[in-house]
Amino acid sequence: MSRLAALVASAFALAGCGEKFIPNTDVEDTEDNRKVIEYCEQYRVALEARDVARLLSMTAEDYYEDGGSPSGEDDYDRAGLEERLRSRFQRVEAVRYDIRYRRVVYFPDRVEVYYSYYGRFQVAGQTPGESLWFSQVGDNRLVLARVPDGFKILSGL
Repeated sequence: MSRLAALVASAFALAGCGEKFIPNTDVEDTEDNRKVIEYCEQYRVALEARDVARLLSMTAEDYYEDGGSPSGEDDYDRAGLEERLRSRFQRVEAVRYDIRYRRVVYFPDRVEVYYSYYGRFQVAGQTPGESLWFSQVGDNRLVLARVPDGFKILSGL
């Protein structure tokens, strides 16, 4: 009986020694993962600031977004991204964008970051002084290219 108790106690002790996560994420706390999350946080901060120049500086020259339709009519490249950001931010007065990082996956040519987000957007209304708030919740994936000084976003904005 004491052997069984020792085995059960050992199992509980080992269960408490699992992997550690970066705070407020579901991502294992490693040096590489911290670098990726820190870069993604720069993206989040630039989005909240509506800083089109900063967001574009974070994207790769070959940025491409596949909108998902078979015809490809909703696909766009880096120039299209700039147009979309400038157009959308024109009436946006405030942004709050919370991210919960779920997983970081490494490939030889890229890093994929899976996350859930909760975005709140204050948009100018039709009449002067009127503002409307919208919120959006969802899951997304940022695809990052590795570059000598860090990362660049290939898709996912």
